[in-house]
Amino acid sequence: MTTKTEKPLLVRILPDILAFGIGLGIAYFLKWETTELVWSLWLCSLVLGYLTLLSAIGGGAYIGIQAIIHKDFKKQYRVPAVLIGIAIGIFFLGFFSLHFGAFHAVHSVFLMQFFPVKGMPDDGFGAAFMNPPLLWVLVFRHLMMPYGMFLIPAIIAERKHIFLPLVRAVKAVQAGMRPNDQVGDRTERKKDKDRHPIGDAMARPYLNVVRMHLLIFFFAFCHILKVDSFFVYAVVYFVYFFPWSEIKKRTA
Repeated sequence: MTTKTEKPLLVRILPDILAFGIGLGIAYFLKWETTELVWSLWLCSLVLGYLTLLSAIGGGAYIGIQAIIHKDFKKQYRVPAVLIGIAIGIFFLGFFSLHFGAFHAVHSVFLMQFFPVKGMPDDGFGAAFMNPPLLWVLVFRHLMMPYGMFLIPAIIAERKHIFLPLVRAVKAVQAGMRPNDQVGDRTERKKDKDRHPIGDAMARPYLNVVRMHLLIFFFAFCHILKVDSFFVYAVVYFVYFFPWSEIKKRTA
């Protein structure tokens, strides 16, 4: 069995270096302070995290659809399978829209107390706690214009994760993987977790939220000490955009 030749390290990390430069450039030329950086990271956590969740749900739906229309799937079970699949999809979409959105809405309430943004409600997006459509309306109204540009380097940095579940699902189906073959050999799966079409997509957005929390604590600490300087931004962008996963691969 032939193995795919791995790209040189420099080629793999070049987009991350580009993202690092773009992020620093935005902060430097627009003279961003801690408030701008905090809310830009909050925006990226919400947008990219939700896109990743949608990608995972879409990947699961694609595999389910391909399984149902497969010639070996009995016709009398197709309609019930479609109805069950739609119900499951709606449940996951509704659950993660509420849960992920509510988490960010509550987080915005606390951020607004320490890093207020002119024109935003005093309670941040607390009014959209259990209302995902309202949350997105408020986000586009108050944050997308001033901080939306930060999504560009963030998307570059997260390019391997946002739509990866959907891409894996399509490739798995194209390779002829049937529903019962998804888990594969357990021993091999432990060696290569990427074989699973969905992977850790559901967990990654929440891990990014935790990372954002840690960075905001760092911001607050620097803000208290009056260390609002370009050095702070450089450290933050280094944490966010440096290709740590590639370093992990090299040392593993």
